[in-house]
Amino acid sequence: MKKSTLILILIITTHLFADYSKEATLQPKLFQSGGEKQWSPITGQKITKFYKTTYVAKLASNGRFRQYTSISELLMDAKESGIDINSTLVIDAKTQKYIDAKEAYFLLNSTIDPTFGVVGTLAFKDKKTALGFEKIYGGKIVTFKKALHVAQKNLKNSIYFMSNIYKKKLYPMGEKIYKKRCKNIDLSDYIEINELENDISKGKICGDLSDKHTFALALYLWDVKREGGISNNTQKVKVKEDEKCPVCGMFVYKYPRWAAQIFYKHGDHEHHLSFDGVKDMMKFYFNATKWGRYDFAKKKNISKMLVTDYYTQKAIDARDAYFVIGSNIYGPMGNELIPFSTKQEAQNFKEDHEGKKVLKFNEIKESLPYSLDTK
Repeated sequence: MKKSTLILILIITTHLFADYSKEATLQPKLFQSGGEKQWSPITGQKITKFYKTTYVAKLASNGRFRQYTSISELLMDAKESGIDINSTLVIDAKTQKYIDAKEAYFLLNSTIDPTFGVVGTLAFKDKKTALGFEKIYGGKIVTFKKALHVAQKNLKNSIYFMSNIYKKKLYPMGEKIYKKRCKNIDLSDYIEINELENDISKGKICGDLSDKHTFALALYLWDVKREGGISNNTQKVKVKEDEKCPVCGMFVYKYPRWAAQIFYKHGDHEHHLSFDGVKDMMKFYFNATKWGRYDFAKKKNISKMLVTDYYTQKAIDARDAYFVIGSNIYGPMGNELIPFSTKQEAQNFKEDHEGKKVLKFNEIKESLPYSLDTK
Protein backbone atom coordinates (compact mmCIF):
# COMPACT_ATOMS: atom_id res chain seq x y z
CA MET A 1 0.00 0.00 0.00
CA LYS A 2 1.32 3.47 -0.89
CA LYS A 3 2.21 5.78 1.97
CA SER A 4 -0.12 8.49 0.65
CA THR A 5 -3.03 6.02 0.54
CA LEU A 6 -2.36 4.91 4.12
CA ILE A 7 -2.28 8.54 5.32
CA LEU A 8 -5.61 9.21 3.57
CA ILE A 9 -7.17 6.17 5.25
CA LEU A 10 -5.90 7.33 8.64
CA ILE A 11 -7.31 10.83 8.11
CA ILE A 12 -10.73 9.48 7.06
CA THR A 13 -10.79 6.95 9.92
CA THR A 14 -9.81 9.54 12.53
CA HIS A 15 -12.62 11.77 11.29
CA LEU A 16 -15.07 8.90 11.69
CA PHE A 17 -13.89 8.30 15.27
CA ALA A 18 -14.28 11.95 16.19
CA ASP A 19 -17.81 11.99 14.79
CA TYR A 20 -19.02 8.94 16.75
CA SER A 21 -21.68 10.10 19.18
CA LYS A 22 -22.71 8.15 22.27
CA GLU A 23 -25.84 10.22 22.79
CA ALA A 24 -29.27 8.62 22.57
CA THR A 25 -30.87 9.09 19.15
CA LEU A 26 -33.96 7.04 20.03
CA GLN A 27 -36.26 7.33 23.05
CA PRO A 28 -33.99 6.38 25.98
CA LYS A 29 -35.05 3.98 28.71
CA LEU A 30 -34.27 5.23 32.22
CA PHE A 31 -34.45 2.54 34.89
CA GLN A 32 -33.96 4.48 38.11
CA SER A 33 -36.73 6.30 39.96
CA GLY A 34 -37.23 9.96 40.83
CA GLY A 35 -35.86 13.04 39.17
CA GLU A 36 -32.31 11.82 39.71
CA LYS A 37 -32.81 8.97 37.23
CA GLN A 38 -31.23 11.09 34.49
CA TRP A 39 -27.75 10.79 36.01
CA SER A 40 -25.38 8.02 37.06
CA PRO A 41 -25.40 7.49 40.84
CA ILE A 42 -21.64 6.88 40.75
CA THR A 43 -20.08 9.65 38.65
CA GLY A 44 -22.98 11.98 37.94
CA GLN A 45 -22.58 11.60 34.18
CA LYS A 46 -25.80 12.26 32.27
CA ILE A 47 -27.13 8.93 31.04
CA THR A 48 -28.64 10.15 27.76
CA LYS A 49 -25.36 11.83 26.77
CA PHE A 50 -23.50 8.50 26.97
CA TYR A 51 -26.45 6.24 26.28
CA LYS A 52 -24.64 3.95 23.83
CA THR A 53 -22.19 2.80 26.54
CA THR A 54 -24.71 2.37 29.37
CA TYR A 55 -25.27 -0.57 31.71
CA VAL A 56 -28.06 -1.53 34.09
CA ALA A 57 -27.84 -3.81 37.15
CA LYS A 58 -29.79 -4.56 40.31
CA LEU A 59 -28.69 -4.06 43.89
CA ALA A 60 -28.22 -7.45 45.49
CA SER A 61 -29.86 -6.29 48.72
CA ASN A 62 -33.20 -5.00 47.43
CA GLY A 63 -33.38 -5.59 43.67
CA ARG A 64 -33.56 -1.91 42.74
CA PHE A 65 -32.20 -0.90 39.35
CA ARG A 66 -29.05 1.20 38.95
CA GLN A 67 -27.97 2.69 35.62
CA TYR A 68 -24.40 3.56 34.62
CA THR A 69 -22.68 5.25 31.69
CA SER A 70 -19.66 2.91 31.60
CA ILE A 71 -18.35 -0.50 32.59
CA SER A 72 -16.01 1.20 35.09
CA GLU A 73 -18.99 2.71 36.93
CA LEU A 74 -20.62 -0.71 37.02
CA LEU A 75 -17.54 -2.15 38.75
CA MET A 76 -17.24 0.81 41.11
CA ASP A 77 -20.81 0.26 42.27
CA ALA A 78 -20.27 -3.48 42.55
CA LYS A 79 -17.63 -2.67 45.17
CA GLU A 80 -19.48 0.21 46.78
CA SER A 81 -23.07 -1.02 46.93
CA GLY A 82 -23.02 -4.74 46.19
CA ILE A 83 -24.81 -5.19 42.87
CA ASP A 84 -25.83 -8.49 41.32
CA ILE A 85 -23.46 -8.78 38.35
CA ASN A 86 -25.58 -11.62 36.90
CA SER A 87 -28.47 -9.17 36.50
CA THR A 88 -26.45 -6.86 34.25
CA LEU A 89 -28.01 -5.51 31.07
CA VAL A 90 -26.05 -3.55 28.47
CA ILE A 91 -27.19 -1.30 25.65
CA ASP A 92 -26.83 -2.57 22.10
CA ALA A 93 -24.89 0.34 20.57
CA LYS A 94 -26.65 -0.07 17.22
CA THR A 95 -30.29 -0.75 18.15
CA GLN A 96 -30.14 1.16 21.47
CA LYS A 97 -32.06 -1.62 23.17
CA TYR A 98 -30.95 -3.34 26.37
CA ILE A 99 -29.76 -6.94 26.18
CA ASP A 100 -28.38 -9.53 28.60
CA ALA A 101 -24.71 -8.63 29.07
CA LYS A 102 -23.70 -12.29 29.27
CA GLU A 103 -24.99 -12.85 25.73
CA ALA A 104 -23.53 -9.70 24.16
CA TYR A 105 -20.42 -9.20 22.02
CA PHE A 106 -18.18 -6.46 23.39
CA LEU A 107 -15.90 -4.25 21.35
CA LEU A 108 -13.11 -3.53 23.81
CA ASN A 109 -10.60 -0.67 23.61
CA SER A 110 -11.49 0.69 20.20
CA THR A 111 -10.30 4.12 19.14
CA ILE A 112 -13.56 5.65 20.36
CA ASP A 113 -12.79 7.52 23.58
CA PRO A 114 -13.80 5.67 26.76
CA THR A 115 -16.74 7.22 28.60
CA PHE A 116 -14.91 6.95 31.91
CA GLY A 117 -11.23 6.25 32.44
CA VAL A 118 -8.99 4.19 30.18
CA VAL A 119 -11.21 1.24 29.22
CA GLY A 120 -13.98 1.70 26.67
CA THR A 121 -16.65 -0.76 25.56
CA LEU A 122 -19.43 -0.96 23.01
CA ALA A 123 -21.81 -3.92 23.13
CA PHE A 124 -23.84 -5.65 20.42
CA LYS A 125 -26.38 -8.43 20.29
CA ASP A 126 -25.24 -9.48 16.81
CA LYS A 127 -21.65 -10.65 16.26
CA LYS A 128 -21.66 -9.55 12.62
CA THR A 129 -22.48 -5.99 13.67
CA ALA A 130 -19.75 -6.10 16.32
CA LEU A 131 -17.20 -7.23 13.73
CA GLY A 132 -18.32 -4.44 11.43
CA PHE A 133 -17.60 -1.87 14.15
CA GLU A 134 -14.28 -3.57 14.85
CA LYS A 135 -13.23 -3.04 11.21
CA ILE A 136 -13.97 0.67 11.42
CA TYR A 137 -12.93 1.48 14.99
CA GLY A 138 -10.35 -1.18 15.82
CA GLY A 139 -10.26 -2.90 19.19
CA LYS A 140 -11.12 -6.52 19.93
CA ILE A 141 -14.34 -8.52 20.26
CA VAL A 142 -14.57 -10.16 23.70
CA THR A 143 -17.09 -11.69 26.10
CA PHE A 144 -18.67 -9.86 29.03
CA LYS A 145 -16.44 -11.81 31.41
CA LYS A 146 -13.31 -10.68 29.59
CA ALA A 147 -14.50 -7.06 29.39
CA LEU A 148 -15.12 -7.08 33.15
CA HIS A 149 -11.68 -8.55 33.79
CA VAL A 150 -9.89 -5.89 31.73
CA ALA A 151 -11.94 -3.06 33.24
CA GLN A 152 -11.35 -4.35 36.77
CA LYS A 153 -7.62 -4.67 36.16
CA ASN A 154 -7.50 -1.06 34.97
CA LEU A 155 -10.02 0.41 37.42
CA LYS A 156 -7.46 2.21 39.59
CA ASN A 157 -5.86 3.72 36.50
CA SER A 158 -9.27 4.79 35.23
CA ILE A 159 -10.12 6.53 38.49
CA TYR A 160 -6.69 8.20 38.61
CA PHE A 161 -7.02 9.34 34.99
CA MET A 162 -10.45 10.89 35.56
CA SER A 163 -9.38 12.46 38.87
CA ASN A 164 -6.65 14.36 37.08
CA ILE A 165 -9.12 15.66 34.50
CA TYR A 166 -11.53 16.71 37.22
CA LYS A 167 -8.80 18.46 39.22
CA LYS A 168 -7.50 20.40 36.23
CA LYS A 169 -10.78 21.35 34.56
CA LEU A 170 -14.05 20.53 36.29
CA TYR A 171 -13.33 21.23 39.96
CA PRO A 172 -12.09 24.79 39.23
CA MET A 173 -15.12 25.37 37.00
CA GLY A 174 -17.47 24.05 39.67
CA GLU A 175 -15.81 26.16 42.37
CA LYS A 176 -16.28 29.34 40.35
CA ILE A 177 -19.97 28.56 39.80
CA TYR A 178 -20.45 27.74 43.49
CA LYS A 179 -18.89 30.98 44.71
CA LYS A 180 -20.75 33.08 42.16
CA ARG A 181 -24.18 31.43 42.00
CA CYS A 182 -24.84 29.36 45.12
CA LYS A 183 -25.77 29.95 48.72
CA ASN A 184 -25.00 27.45 51.46
CA ILE A 185 -25.95 23.90 50.45
CA ASP A 186 -26.36 21.17 53.08
CA LEU A 187 -24.64 18.22 51.42
CA SER A 188 -25.71 15.86 54.21
CA ASP A 189 -29.18 15.95 52.61
CA TYR A 190 -27.91 13.84 49.70
CA ILE A 191 -27.02 10.16 49.65
CA GLU A 192 -25.74 10.09 46.06
CA ILE A 193 -24.46 12.59 43.53
CA ASN A 194 -27.39 12.19 41.14
CA GLU A 195 -29.78 13.42 43.85
CA LEU A 196 -27.66 16.55 44.18
CA GLU A 197 -27.66 17.04 40.40
CA ASN A 198 -31.44 16.79 40.33
CA ASP A 199 -31.72 19.65 42.81
CA ILE A 200 -29.16 21.70 40.88
CA SER A 201 -30.88 21.08 37.56
CA LYS A 202 -34.59 20.90 38.43
CA GLY A 203 -34.63 22.64 41.79
CA LYS A 204 -32.38 25.40 40.45
CA ILE A 205 -30.67 25.83 43.81
CA CYS A 206 -27.95 27.79 41.99
CA GLY A 207 -30.07 29.27 39.23
CA ASP A 208 -30.30 28.16 35.60
CA LEU A 209 -27.24 26.13 34.58
CA SER A 210 -26.27 24.19 31.47
CA ASP A 211 -25.68 20.43 31.65
CA LYS A 212 -21.93 21.05 31.58
CA HIS A 213 -22.07 23.52 34.46
CA THR A 214 -24.46 21.32 36.43
CA PHE A 215 -22.01 18.42 36.16
CA ALA A 216 -19.00 20.56 37.10
CA LEU A 217 -20.78 22.06 40.11
CA ALA A 218 -22.03 18.69 41.32
CA LEU A 219 -18.54 17.17 41.03
CA TYR A 220 -16.98 20.04 42.94
CA LEU A 221 -19.57 19.87 45.72
CA TRP A 222 -19.49 16.07 45.94
CA ASP A 223 -15.77 15.40 45.61
CA VAL A 224 -14.25 18.53 47.14
CA LYS A 225 -16.66 20.28 49.52
CA ARG A 226 -18.26 17.11 50.81
CA GLU A 227 -14.98 15.19 51.03
CA GLY A 228 -13.53 17.84 53.29
CA GLY A 229 -16.66 18.25 55.36
CA ILE A 230 -17.36 16.69 58.72
CA SER A 231 -20.48 14.98 57.35
CA ASN A 232 -18.36 12.84 55.04
CA ASN A 233 -16.04 11.75 57.83
CA THR A 234 -18.95 10.09 59.58
CA GLN A 235 -21.14 9.32 56.62
CA LYS A 236 -20.16 5.74 55.92
CA VAL A 237 -18.41 2.89 57.66
CA LYS A 238 -14.91 3.12 56.19
CA VAL A 239 -13.27 -0.25 55.51
CA LYS A 240 -9.85 -0.94 54.01
CA GLU A 241 -9.43 -3.61 51.34
CA ASP A 242 -7.33 -5.90 53.57
CA GLU A 243 -9.79 -6.01 56.48
CA LYS A 244 -11.39 -9.38 57.12
CA CYS A 245 -14.29 -10.17 59.39
CA PRO A 246 -12.78 -11.90 62.46
CA VAL A 247 -15.83 -14.16 62.72
CA CYS A 248 -16.28 -15.51 59.17
CA GLY A 249 -13.01 -14.45 57.48
CA MET A 250 -14.67 -12.65 54.54
CA PHE A 251 -13.26 -9.41 53.12
CA VAL A 252 -15.57 -6.74 54.51
CA TYR A 253 -14.93 -4.11 51.80
CA LYS A 254 -16.85 -6.27 49.33
CA TYR A 255 -20.06 -5.70 51.32
CA PRO A 256 -20.20 -1.98 52.17
CA ARG A 257 -23.99 -1.99 52.49
CA TRP A 258 -23.68 -4.29 55.49
CA ALA A 259 -20.42 -3.14 57.08
CA ALA A 260 -20.19 -2.75 60.85
CA GLN A 261 -17.31 -1.88 63.19
CA ILE A 262 -16.31 -1.97 66.85
CA PHE A 263 -13.66 0.44 68.14
CA TYR A 264 -11.64 -0.45 71.24
CA LYS A 265 -9.42 1.90 73.24
CA HIS A 266 -6.23 0.09 74.16
CA GLY A 267 -3.51 1.92 76.02
CA ASP A 268 -2.72 5.16 74.18
CA HIS A 269 -4.27 4.08 70.89
CA GLU A 270 -7.46 2.67 69.40
CA HIS A 271 -8.12 -0.59 67.54
CA HIS A 272 -11.07 -1.23 65.31
CA LEU A 273 -12.43 -4.45 63.83
CA SER A 274 -14.74 -4.64 60.83
CA PHE A 275 -17.58 -7.09 60.17
CA ASP A 276 -19.65 -7.99 57.10
CA GLY A 277 -22.88 -7.65 59.03
CA VAL A 278 -24.39 -6.94 62.43
CA LYS A 279 -24.89 -10.65 63.10
CA ASP A 280 -21.17 -11.39 63.08
CA MET A 281 -20.44 -8.17 64.95
CA MET A 282 -22.75 -9.24 67.77
CA LYS A 283 -21.19 -12.71 67.95
CA PHE A 284 -17.84 -11.01 68.47
CA TYR A 285 -19.25 -8.39 70.84
CA PHE A 286 -20.55 -11.00 73.27
CA ASN A 287 -17.50 -13.30 73.16
CA ALA A 288 -14.44 -11.88 71.41
CA THR A 289 -12.00 -14.55 72.65
CA LYS A 290 -14.00 -17.24 70.86
CA TRP A 291 -12.67 -15.86 67.55
CA GLY A 292 -9.00 -15.50 68.36
CA ARG A 293 -6.51 -13.73 70.62
CA TYR A 294 -8.28 -10.43 71.09
CA ASP A 295 -7.30 -9.63 74.66
CA PHE A 296 -7.97 -5.93 74.15
CA ALA A 297 -11.54 -6.57 72.93
CA LYS A 298 -13.35 -6.14 76.22
CA LYS A 299 -16.73 -4.45 76.48
CA LYS A 300 -15.33 -1.87 78.90
CA ASN A 301 -12.79 -0.81 76.22
CA ILE A 302 -15.37 -0.13 73.51
CA SER A 303 -15.29 3.51 72.40
CA LYS A 304 -17.91 3.22 69.66
CA MET A 305 -19.85 0.75 67.55
CA LEU A 306 -20.95 1.63 64.02
CA VAL A 307 -23.48 -0.08 61.78
CA THR A 308 -24.79 0.84 58.31
CA ASP A 309 -28.33 2.19 58.15
CA TYR A 310 -30.14 0.06 55.57
CA TYR A 311 -31.93 2.94 53.84
CA THR A 312 -29.44 5.82 53.98
CA GLN A 313 -26.22 3.73 53.98
CA LYS A 314 -24.82 6.13 56.58
CA ALA A 315 -22.83 5.02 59.60
CA ILE A 316 -24.95 5.16 62.75
CA ASP A 317 -24.28 4.34 66.38
CA ALA A 318 -25.21 0.69 66.91
CA ARG A 319 -26.32 1.33 70.47
CA ASP A 320 -28.90 3.90 69.29
CA ALA A 321 -30.13 1.84 66.33
CA TYR A 322 -33.19 -0.37 65.78
CA PHE A 323 -32.77 -3.82 64.24
CA VAL A 324 -35.22 -5.91 62.20
CA ILE A 325 -34.88 -9.70 62.28
CA GLY A 326 -36.58 -12.43 60.26
CA SER A 327 -37.15 -10.42 57.07
CA ASN A 328 -36.91 -11.65 53.47
CA ILE A 329 -33.80 -9.49 52.86
CA TYR A 330 -30.51 -11.33 53.31
CA GLY A 331 -26.99 -10.11 53.95
CA PRO A 332 -23.67 -11.73 52.93
CA MET A 333 -24.10 -14.29 55.72
CA GLY A 334 -27.80 -14.95 55.21
CA ASN A 335 -30.37 -13.87 57.82
CA GLU A 336 -29.33 -10.61 59.42
CA LEU A 337 -30.07 -8.02 62.05
CA ILE A 338 -30.84 -5.12 59.71
CA PRO A 339 -30.16 -1.69 61.24
CA PHE A 340 -32.13 1.57 61.05
CA SER A 341 -31.65 4.94 62.68
CA THR A 342 -35.32 5.35 63.63
CA LYS A 343 -37.96 3.04 65.02
CA GLN A 344 -40.47 4.15 62.38
CA GLU A 345 -38.16 3.20 59.51
CA ALA A 346 -37.54 -0.16 61.15
CA GLN A 347 -41.29 -0.74 61.53
CA ASN A 348 -41.92 0.23 57.89
CA PHE A 349 -39.21 -2.15 56.71
CA LYS A 350 -40.59 -4.94 58.92
CA GLU A 351 -44.03 -4.58 57.34
CA ASP A 352 -42.69 -4.32 53.79
CA HIS A 353 -40.32 -7.29 54.05
CA GLU A 354 -42.11 -9.80 56.29
CA GLY A 355 -39.90 -9.08 59.29
CA LYS A 356 -40.62 -10.82 62.58
CA LYS A 357 -39.50 -8.30 65.17
CA VAL A 358 -37.88 -4.90 65.82
CA LEU A 359 -35.24 -4.85 68.56
CA LYS A 360 -33.19 -2.21 70.30
CA PHE A 361 -29.49 -2.88 70.77
CA ASN A 362 -29.88 -3.78 74.45
CA GLU A 363 -32.63 -6.28 73.57
CA ILE A 364 -30.27 -8.43 71.51
CA LYS A 365 -29.33 -11.57 73.45
CA GLU A 366 -26.12 -13.53 72.94
CA SER A 367 -27.97 -16.52 71.50
CA LEU A 368 -29.86 -14.51 68.86
CA PRO A 369 -27.12 -14.23 66.16
CA TYR A 370 -26.63 -17.99 66.27
CA SER A 371 -30.36 -18.66 66.03
CA LEU A 372 -30.44 -16.60 62.83
CA ASP A 373 -27.90 -19.01 61.30
CA THR A 374 -30.41 -21.86 61.57
CA LYS A 375 -33.27 -20.09 59.80
